[in-house]
Amino acid sequence: MRKKFWILLGVIFMLLTMSVEAAGIAIQDNRATADYWTGKNKSGEAVFVATADLDMLNLQIRQKSSNTIIDLAKYPEKVYVQWMTNKITSTMKIGKFDAAETPKLFKGGTALTEFSYTQAKKNCGLEVLPAVCVVRYALTVDRTNLRLLPEDNGWFTGETDTHYDQLQGTALDPNEPVVVLIDSQDKEFVFVESRTYAGWVKPSALAFTDRATWLKYAEPQSYLTVIASRKTIPQGKAFYQMGGRVLLRAPELQKDGSWAINIPVADTNGILIEQGLNIPNDKFVVKGTLACSENNLIRQAFRFLGEDYGWGGIGNNVDCSAFVQDVYRSVGIELPRDADKQEKAMARSISLKNMTREQRLDILKKSKPGSLLFTKGHVMMYLGTDDNGEPLIIHALSSYYTFENNQTVKHYIRKVLVTDLHLMSKDKVEMIDRLTSVGNF
Repeated sequence: MRKKFWILLGVIFMLLTMSVEAAGIAIQDNRATADYWTGKNKSGEAVFVATADLDMLNLQIRQKSSNTIIDLAKYPEKVYVQWMTNKITSTMKIGKFDAAETPKLFKGGTALTEFSYTQAKKNCGLEVLPAVCVVRYALTVDRTNLRLLPEDNGWFTGETDTHYDQLQGTALDPNEPVVVLIDSQDKEFVFVESRTYAGWVKPSALAFTDRATWLKYAEPQSYLTVIASRKTIPQGKAFYQMGGRVLLRAPELQKDGSWAINIPVADTNGILIEQGLNIPNDKFVVKGTLACSENNLIRQAFRFLGEDYGWGGIGNNVDCSAFVQDVYRSVGIELPRDADKQEKAMARSISLKNMTREQRLDILKKSKPGSLLFTKGHVMMYLGTDDNGEPLIIHALSSYYTFENNQTVKHYIRKVLVTDLHLMSKDKVEMIDRLTSVGNF
């Protein structure tokens, strides 16, 4: 009992410490409101990409992203062994799990063993892939973790770490169409490809169907977009994050003012049942997408303010790239999943490498609110300059460093917050001096 008390006390202290640290760097006055920034940006209601032009823009993004965003409707109905090998090994490389040497990670609080590492890779079945695979079609039925290897247990960066599971690729919302390629050796996982990521998911998270039905979700003609940071549909059931899409059963509002929708449910055999129900026409969903304007990007970003950071979508939260991906998807722009790929996808990009701070500040002050700022491994949304001329950002921040009394201290924040660009890296370099580019559309 005494041990439990001290553990609980330690957890409370850690949470209080994190709150104090976040408060120390977070902007908490009126600059931490959407109204402040939209009020400063009088021209920000103008649409910068018309709805009719979104398909062309998203095609250009796919091309610039080296096909990391997949046009699922054009996915081949059969794939060959080399195709599957490339997909699986590319996924392994994201976590550097293609290396022969066992990574220095922790599983269940102890060092990952060579046996565990070898077995997880063997479970991919690379050595026994069929010559030809007939693609299967499925929809996710709830928020679904997508893994880099077919392994349930987390592989973490430290003995006590529970936040940074290196097997976590991303999380898929309900209603997401996926193509299913193969089963893992133990049949506990299937390898799938979604719009922006490939990896392993539990088959119990899927509802399998025929291609014609699946195409209704892969190429939706009439749908709602979730514009809240999070929503469950129906209430208390499937969890959606911002940008998630729900298929409409009828294109217009019902007489009672509700939306008639279809949500995917799996029967006892894992086969799709389209469940029809009605949901309120509230401030949490919109038909189609929001108008593509700078101020809508700002409003959407602030819907996440104060929410927890979640590596790869762990805990139904967002990391830095999921945060901006969700915000941009709510206005119809489809970004890749990871920050480095997002940086390459920008229609207009200005490299900031080898620039002085004065040159960087000059470019930032001329940049549009809602633009994305990039450093190595991190992405932020630019808000503009405050009344004192200070450039501010909103982002899902994991950590930052301070240096006092010859000690380097890493502070874990794990929150979506508004900050300036003076956060320090381990190398004592401020964020503004680490920026690699600024991009927008």
